[in-house]
Amino acid sequence: MVTGMGCLTPIGNDVPTFWAALLAGKNGAARIRSFDPADYRTQVGCEVKELADAPAGLQGRAAALAAGAAREAIGSAGLDPSRAGVRLGISIGTTMGEGNFLDSLTGPPYDEAAAPWDEVRTRSAWSITHDVARTLGIEGPQASLPAACSAGNYAVGLALDWIRQGQADCVVAGGAEAFSESAFAGFTRLNAMSSDLCRPFDKDRQGLLLGEGAGLLVLEEEEHARRRGAEVLARVRGYGLSCDAHHITGPHPEGEGAAACMQGALTDSGAGANDVDYVCCHGTGTQQNDRIEAKALRRIFGERTARLPVSSIKAVTGHMMGAASAVEGIACVLALKYGVLPPTWNHRELDPECPLDVIPNAPRELKARFVLNNSYAFGGNNACVAFGAA
Repeated sequence: MVTGMGCLTPIGNDVPTFWAALLAGKNGAARIRSFDPADYRTQVGCEVKELADAPAGLQGRAAALAAGAAREAIGSAGLDPSRAGVRLGISIGTTMGEGNFLDSLTGPPYDEAAAPWDEVRTRSAWSITHDVARTLGIEGPQASLPAACSAGNYAVGLALDWIRQGQADCVVAGGAEAFSESAFAGFTRLNAMSSDLCRPFDKDRQGLLLGEGAGLLVLEEEEHARRRGAEVLARVRGYGLSCDAHHITGPHPEGEGAAACMQGALTDSGAGANDVDYVCCHGTGTQQNDRIEAKALRRIFGERTARLPVSSIKAVTGHMMGAASAVEGIACVLALKYGVLPPTWNHRELDPECPLDVIPNAPRELKARFVLNNSYAFGGNNACVAFGAA
């Protein structure tokens, strides 16, 4: 069961604001403020605005984003981590960890001998989960999953396993990512960045826009939720994982791994392809990724693919990397709860190689019962989470 959610995103710093902005088409793109982008071809990105002061003791911006989202998620679920008998765990995915801190060590002049390596070791990916758990008093199982752009879905899948195995009654699960120049430079070198807007599945798409944020969901064992009278927002029905084992950055050209993780989520859920009402796509806006995701969808849904509603919210949030699929999971839950599918904004003309119903430029009312949330990452790491209506 999903009983709570929290987020900080480029289009809103709590779940209600994020959802309203997503349906209204508010775009999170603006000139980058985290660093001076003057030397880059692309100078826009999707940063979180007006981030409140982080609690004392957090080691970086990613942890601050995660802590803010976790606080909202736990509060909306009506949980008190300090209450006796609450077995609460936490599972957070990320790509860069505290990338801002690493950026501070790599600028000129760089003196390897003078670098604070003891401090570097405390800023690894696991520090985000540790910081949030310590700040909020979460004493159950903890895990950090540096699984790149699928990390949020990986974290939700692990949380589901913990609950199924009786390791925890509730788990705060999702992803967090801070905007960093090192990540920005990397995507620039890959020629994967758009110069203005992200246009997933559009014929003239130029690429992605980098983003940041955090999204966390509270997963809770069903009987535990019922005993305390928690509101059930949706169900996590299952998940699937796969690896392309093909290329360090590029997906398998026929979408084999992407399709395998969708099939895995269906199998774990006990569902079939015809049960799916909507797919929240990975949809980065790059030529290769969107084309191959369309192929993967075709492998699963066959002739139904062109009629199945799909969309990518990265058009307005940017690609939040480790946080992306977690925030997209929140969008899936809200779509199920309110009977409204989020659109693919900035869309002009569909790419003939992506013959999909991308819900262009306007929300669509649909009482969906079962949806999939896709995420694909460098190294061919794929993860898909299936959500069902409450």
